[in-house]
Amino acid sequence: MDVAKASYSPRAVAVFTYSRKPKNLKPGKVRVLSYRGKRVKVMLDPDGRHLKVLEAPKGLIPVIRKAETLLVSDGSLRIVLKEKAEPKPKPKKSAPAPPKPPTPPMEEKPPKVEKPTPKVEEGKVVSALSEEQRRKAMFVPVPDKGPIPAPYIDWSQIPDYCKVSDVIYVDYPIPTAPKGLLPELREMFRRSRRYQYKAPVNILIWGPKGTGKSEVVKAFAAETGLPYWHVIGEEGLSSDELIGHWELKDGKSVWVEGIIPKAVRLGGILHFDEANVIDPEVLTRLDELLDSKRQLTIKETGEIIKAHPDLFIVFTMNPPIYEGLKNLPEHIRNRITKRYWLDYPPLEVELKILKEKLGLSDDDLKLPTKTEPASGRLAKDIMDVMKIVQNLRKQTDLSYTPSIRDVQAFVQDLLEGDDFFTAFERNIKGAYYGEEADRIEEALRAVRRRE
Repeated sequence: MDVAKASYSPRAVAVFTYSRKPKNLKPGKVRVLSYRGKRVKVMLDPDGRHLKVLEAPKGLIPVIRKAETLLVSDGSLRIVLKEKAEPKPKPKKSAPAPPKPPTPPMEEKPPKVEKPTPKVEEGKVVSALSEEQRRKAMFVPVPDKGPIPAPYIDWSQIPDYCKVSDVIYVDYPIPTAPKGLLPELREMFRRSRRYQYKAPVNILIWGPKGTGKSEVVKAFAAETGLPYWHVIGEEGLSSDELIGHWELKDGKSVWVEGIIPKAVRLGGILHFDEANVIDPEVLTRLDELLDSKRQLTIKETGEIIKAHPDLFIVFTMNPPIYEGLKNLPEHIRNRITKRYWLDYPPLEVELKILKEKLGLSDDDLKLPTKTEPASGRLAKDIMDVMKIVQNLRKQTDLSYTPSIRDVQAFVQDLLEGDDFFTAFERNIKGAYYGEEADRIEEALRAVRRRE
């Protein structure tokens, strides 16, 4: 990866060169991405090989310039830093050795690498629980609200990063989940736990970008108190990272287990986020896990892991209508038993999400009722931008669709004192380029004219 500093372009903070065109970016189009809640403006050159970072927070610029590359996924930015090379130890001075007699030259052969010995017997099935414990776990009651009892999960083995809390999510009815997705996921978890060896339940939640698909899974984990194992789909993600790999430590080959076997053995919610970005060859290894066998074969060690009764598998993804996205492999689609389409929420729900997510008071925004319009100091600006965004979401030929996150960022700018048009340029129009930017300006003028 080649990184040029700001001298490459007078407008760029940094420029990254790619051997292949990034799939999630459109050449010549300015995009505003999110990195840990911070805004970074980028543009991919028309040649599709150079990514310019145009704007970034002052404290983030040094980190970007030290990066090896940048990865873009669903409006978010991931910074991959360069690995620091370990300094070579200086050779110790010693007395010169006596000269050795010359030896005839020999052909140098590569060192022989011994094949690692499997940790367990070939084909041996292992489980964290006894058969009696497994049967009892299947019949643990699932309450309608609050934490779900999981007495057969060994919490001493669950990492802290799998414990989720304080997730704000506004649930609402959809056609496939009339009571909302949170109660629906709770009921499907109960069925999966109870009937896992006859009819296990595997979930797919899909829909446009930024509709809260990932958020609802995290909210379910926070509400139920179940462990949350998160696998985010990225280009180039390999089975070595997700399943495991051999490492040489102290002269011995040691098997390093990936996140998927840990989740299968210990139980909890295994969330494959942006699942259709993951390499199909990696997903193929999940076949037995998703059917009534409920097991994961580790071919590298010969181990077969029996799934914990409290394992609950959820896939989320954007539909393959977006550039660079494909559908899930057919063998995975055949094993998904419940599917939910999550579209953009109704206006009243999205306004409620804005209010709760950003902590808006009634002085900022008082929600409209059947008899009263919205009121408050930000009401006009918010209602105007919602009219524009709802119109843009209907234009399916646009390269980008404004998400709930974009509207939240717009309102955050208003809270910081920015005017309507400045916030609109940054968060809505800034995602478009050329002819599409002109269309966004037309959508703006239809609702509100610049002074």
